[in-house]
Amino acid sequence: MQWKRAITILIISFLMLNIVLVVNLWFRGQPNHQFSLSASQKDQIIQSLRDKGVILEADIPNEGKSQPILEIGLPKLNENKILQNFFGKGNKPSLSQTPDGRKFTLDEEQLIITDNGFITYFNNDDRVIWPNLTKEQAEREALSFMKTHKCMPENAVLNRVTYDDKSKGYLLEYVDYYDGFFIQNSYATVFVTPAGIKSYYQCWLEPLGYVGKRQSVISPLTAIMRVISEANAEYPIVITRIEQGYYSKLYDADRWQLAPVWKIQLGNEDTYYVNAYTGEMEQ
Repeated sequence: MQWKRAITILIISFLMLNIVLVVNLWFRGQPNHQFSLSASQKDQIIQSLRDKGVILEADIPNEGKSQPILEIGLPKLNENKILQNFFGKGNKPSLSQTPDGRKFTLDEEQLIITDNGFITYFNNDDRVIWPNLTKEQAEREALSFMKTHKCMPENAVLNRVTYDDKSKGYLLEYVDYYDGFFIQNSYATVFVTPAGIKSYYQCWLEPLGYVGKRQSVISPLTAIMRVISEANAEYPIVITRIEQGYYSKLYDADRWQLAPVWKIQLGNEDTYYVNAYTGEMEQ
């Protein structure tokens, strides 16, 4: 009797396992709104995180938006137009070769254009022009610089501002967006000091469009728990930002494909990227 009972339990267990697997596979093919967390489920998980010493300062959505693979490529630059935008029409900067591109110099200004299409600008004039520089003015000056030199994509957004006590300046980082999703590593930085715009770095990538169908993504709370297991930080862990988008290393290729990620920022400004399809950490 005991043997027959054990066999029956084993069969039922296998059936239940198969049902769970089938349901999970079905969920993966459905729009996210059909299997989003309920309010009570979300509250339970958030309370569990708080019990573990995690402080949630960011608004956590119930679920993410389904996303396809995004294909991107290196920018195709018009070097003559860039030189005109930075140095003015008719000015002829001197040219020298760098290991991976060309350097153009005109008086105190330098512009480096690499073979893969990235731009670095330096201004070596140290005369103070904004003695009482504020964060708000730095943001205005950085935006004006990028628009004047025609080097700001339409969908770029100010992502972070960091104050540098030594120079009394501000480093501003802009990140590009596509279809409402950020593209990390498609960005530019502007360093604004009382002596003006000291440097500018541009690493814009070119979105080429989606590849394949939209796929569902893991819960943002699942991504947060994955980060907590990897962060190796002393408590309390403070989650200050969570956002859905795309992330990739830079490759020596004309184009490549990006999977979606959850970007999770901790209070100490450490930022983690979790693959929104697999839940694996991106390096």
